[in-house]
Amino acid sequence: MTRKIVNPVCDLCGLDVLSEQRYRMDINQTGNGKGKFVKCSNSADMCHTCFLNICKNGFKPQWVTLVKNDVTGKWDIHEEQQKF
Repeated sequence: MTRKIVNPVCDLCGLDVLSEQRYRMDINQTGNGKGKFVKCSNSADMCHTCFLNICKNGFKPQWVTLVKNDVTGKWDIHEEQQKF
């Protein structure tokens, strides 16, 4: 028996995330005093439309590609080759 694939729901607009491109947000709080960091243990789902709206409001993503290292099992930053 196979499991039915359930699409995530965008936690910003409440609609099903149907697009192939999906986003996850990690949320944390600021202003909790020195030496204290508060973050959510879960992530929020976001659809492509809401992501584009956040970018229109001034957010500029700085994408980093991570590749799993088979030897260490850790995620390493993958340096993209520049095409000239």
